[in-house]
Amino acid sequence: GKMLFLSVHGDPLAKLGKIQSGGQNVYVREVVKALDSLGIAVDVFTHHSDPQVPNREPLGKNSQVIRLPAGHKGFIPKSQMLKLLPRFLNELKEHIGTGNNYTLIHSNYWHSGWVGLQLQKSYGIPRVHTSHSLGIVRKKALDADNPLFSTRLKIEKEVLQKADKVIATTPLEQKIIANYYSVKPQKISMVPCGVNTKLFRPSENNKAREILQVDKKIILFVGRFEENKGLPVLLKALDILKKNHPATLAEAMLVIVGGDSLDTPPEELSPEKKRYLKFIQEKGLSERIIFAGPVQHKELPSWYSGAWVTVVPSYYESFGLVAVEAMACGCPVIASRTGGLQQNVLHGKTGLLVEPKNPKDLAIALNYLLTNERARNEMARQAALHGEKYSWEKTTSDLLAIYKGVADERRN
Repeated sequence: GKMLFLSVHGDPLAKLGKIQSGGQNVYVREVVKALDSLGIAVDVFTHHSDPQVPNREPLGKNSQVIRLPAGHKGFIPKSQMLKLLPRFLNELKEHIGTGNNYTLIHSNYWHSGWVGLQLQKSYGIPRVHTSHSLGIVRKKALDADNPLFSTRLKIEKEVLQKADKVIATTPLEQKIIANYYSVKPQKISMVPCGVNTKLFRPSENNKAREILQVDKKIILFVGRFEENKGLPVLLKALDILKKNHPATLAEAMLVIVGGDSLDTPPEELSPEKKRYLKFIQEKGLSERIIFAGPVQHKELPSWYSGAWVTVVPSYYESFGLVAVEAMACGCPVIASRTGGLQQNVLHGKTGLLVEPKNPKDLAIALNYLLTNERARNEMARQAALHGEKYSWEKTTSDLLAIYKGVADERRN
């Protein structure tokens, strides 16, 4: 039989750094590619969020991405996704038809978890779940009190408790799932995310620098334009550098990868980008910042390789894939001391950890790395060594052992 992967809002073949395309997309794509190369066929079901792409696309030899419109072909923000799920489920059931040949479900994120839970109930297929982000942590990080959170927490609890196995990507996530969501510890397995180490490795590739025609020290940000990713904190830190260390900033350039496409007409820009541009203009930072737009994942190594430092100022990251990819390319990382980042970035060795939401702290760290070339180069060397420890092959073989365990348990 085949495996069924659910990634409702994370199309594994989407362009990265677009509004909802990030670590989850990479995770699903890389794991499915690795499973496929081991002879395991997977169907990945996702929402058809880009009308320009076909409703089916191969992923590896025997696996494929199947895109369901769920009554609305085209982009839907994550916050609106919940009400599409029943339609998504019905279209998926139509696809399965009368004879189910799926042996295992792997759901990613709570939306997919809900869909997977209904399939579990209807067909009795065992399910493994990866959260990618947890409602309770996000709620604390964003200090948000909207009604969606209570709905999310309720659904998330059931999604986690009724899974046959829950995958945590860090020890911290493992603890939160056990304590807050009351999932039995023996049901939780720890499997870190990986990095494609063939692609993400130190290189002299300066393609990104050539595109940008920059001879300054590049401060790199890679991520979506959403509040949690912390770009405003980085912009404020730049403003502090401008006031306190103008000579340091004059030698540097912030390059922002992700967010709105560069060909977006001004009136259609996201509210986030409009806010960033307003701040940049008010503070006179325009000459120190380049927006590079979203890029293909396979292009990212040349951006990391060309950077002096990569900054991950997120309020929260359960794993923080960008940090690990940057390190694997031999680029030191300044990251928020939160979630998986504080486990993956070794403070003082492969980069620096700073207080989340604290532009002053970030400005101090930036100033240190921009002015201490020896310290920066030693961190770059350590980062590359550290990055070699992560691989999707290892992640996938760990997952495969879990899938087999779940299937065996079901047989007995």
